[in-house]
Amino acid sequence: MAIGTIGEGLFELGLDEDDVHGPLRRGYGGDAANTAVMAARLGHEARLCSRVGSDALGRLLLAFWRESGVDTRWVVEDTSAPTGVYVNERAPDGHRFNYHRRGSAGSCLGPHDVPDDFVDGLAFLHTTGVTLAVSSSAADAARGASRRAREHGIAASFAVNHRPPLGGDLAQLLEEARASDVVFTSDEEGVLLLETDEPGEIARALGGRTREVVVTRGSRGAVVVAEGVQEEVTAPPVEVVDAAGAGDALAAAYLCARLEGAEPRAALERGVAAASLSCLAHGCALSYPDAASVVALTAAR
Repeated sequence: MAIGTIGEGLFELGLDEDDVHGPLRRGYGGDAANTAVMAARLGHEARLCSRVGSDALGRLLLAFWRESGVDTRWVVEDTSAPTGVYVNERAPDGHRFNYHRRGSAGSCLGPHDVPDDFVDGLAFLHTTGVTLAVSSSAADAARGASRRAREHGIAASFAVNHRPPLGGDLAQLLEEARASDVVFTSDEEGVLLLETDEPGEIARALGGRTREVVVTRGSRGAVVVAEGVQEEVTAPPVEVVDAAGAGDALAAAYLCARLEGAEPRAALERGVAAASLSCLAHGCALSYPDAASVVALTAAR
């Protein structure tokens, strides 16, 4: 069974602050697309529903996704809108991101881009807060697909992924989280949405349909709350080069492990390992580890 994701793909330009003559690093991002790449790297069938421009950057994204093993049959090449771009700037205090996605092909995603055969046969349908925020049509596509999945007994997974510069409706984020079976959020987002960073309280406040809640805590690791049981997994010490996309790697590895029959704690151990390994290199999806590396780090802890 497959994992499906819905949302934009973005071409990444990486650079170092004030390095006028330094190289630009090519990368590939977009939270939904990242999740699909990580799932495919772990050996699972991963479907992506998206739009890219019919341009050089769109072709590069498609080539990367296909080389990574992602099923791109549901990615539309848009002849009237460009591929979105973001800049990942490394600075002494971390990373800064600047997005150039207004009017992009990814923001033009709509319900008509999500046919029934995309949802059919999925184990998990994964959507994100970014997809809800990037445009009203993309939000309609994600919400409609999640509703259709739930009606057919497919587990709905949702990553809050609130991005303040995008705006977005906090009430809509909360509504989608409460309608989902598995929710990924951060402790900071817990405070923003529910006025608490305590995982058990976040899980209780979500209530609704939610069965499993994963709360990420940056370098401290993550916590999963499932069926009232709370389990914490600490992150291994790593030399962080670029943490961009680590949360998407964690979500994908967690879902893949659950699909394989792992219990929530074991699945989170796999997720934290994937996220930690992704921090060792530049870029978002380009930095993602393979299955053997994730299994080896998980076993070594």
